[in-house]
Amino acid sequence: MPLPRSEYPRPQFVREDWLNLNGTWEFETDPGDTGLERGLDKRALSGRITVPFCPESELSGAGLTDRVLAVWYRRTIAIPKGWSGKDAVLHFQAVDYDATVWVNGVQVGRHRGGFTPFACPLVGVAEPGTTATIVVRARDDWRPGQPRGKQTQAVNPHSCLYLRTTGIWQTVWLEAVNRIHLKRSRITPDFAGGRFRIEQPLSANRAGYRVRATLSDERGQVAMTMARADGDLAPMLDLEIPDARRRAWSPADPHLYDIEIALLDERGQAVDRVTSYAGLRSVTLEGRAIRINGERVFQRLVLDQGWYADGLMTAPSDAALIDDIKLSLAAGFNGARLHQKVFEERFLYHADRMGYLCWGEFGDWGVYYPDWNTPDTL
Repeated sequence: MPLPRSEYPRPQFVREDWLNLNGTWEFETDPGDTGLERGLDKRALSGRITVPFCPESELSGAGLTDRVLAVWYRRTIAIPKGWSGKDAVLHFQAVDYDATVWVNGVQVGRHRGGFTPFACPLVGVAEPGTTATIVVRARDDWRPGQPRGKQTQAVNPHSCLYLRTTGIWQTVWLEAVNRIHLKRSRITPDFAGGRFRIEQPLSANRAGYRVRATLSDERGQVAMTMARADGDLAPMLDLEIPDARRRAWSPADPHLYDIEIALLDERGQAVDRVTSYAGLRSVTLEGRAIRINGERVFQRLVLDQGWYADGLMTAPSDAALIDDIKLSLAAGFNGARLHQKVFEERFLYHADRMGYLCWGEFGDWGVYYPDWNTPDTL
């Protein structure tokens, strides 16, 4: 059976050393959320599921039809020997809703929120060249009080509310990082100035280390700049684009530049390297008009629910994401309101490269608002 959703899940921050953990996992439902007391974190589970599809979906093979308070996952993996000298980090792109993660019996992470990715460093718990047994408990209360988006609280879907998504519903993966490494970049286009500004967070500083950023297009290198990495945990870098190589991003011409960011040691050797991309554009509001690069753009937006008959909130394939955009463009739309769901990063990547405008929206239906300090509200 081919590995489901085998593509890299984080297109704007790509590392070479990674391992996709989608596929068959052990699985068990926990209707009353009593699994911890019954020792489900310490033993084999009774069923099987195909990750990253939720148990209510056809593609998962789990056949869950009832409402449950929790589900459990288990899988043993081998961490590649070739990652020796690096730290393994376990990633979950999305788990609905409250996830607790154990590796080799040690709790390595807890995350609340059904739409956002989170990571669990495995240093000191599972090293390269060893095995790691991963156990996940996902609590997902269908009763009022937590944001659910378009998921129904009833047993069956009705009106504009769809079947529930419980537990893991996006890619699970492992990556190798250097002990001192790059963290997620913030890349901001300066359209008027013809440059990209990069804020590059670091896990730590070290004397003699530097950050190098390189900008390229289809003709090769466009710009390169460096910054010290020994006194600031988030150095700033500017990539200035020569006039002759300046090309704006727009829906009519969705041109993207490639960006490589490397962390260099005192000898100039790269100890961490990621690739990314960015488009040079501005978005401004003038009265009721939205302008891209100073030009007024009339938005013809479709309301996109992001729901699939066989995968529910999870697209069955990367091609399905592309097809959604192609169908919308062919019907005369130039973008979408992404409704009551945080869409996966690969959808936004395809939208960027296909010139498709997107309005993002959090799936807040069902959230409880006693005050603004409640975690689910924040």
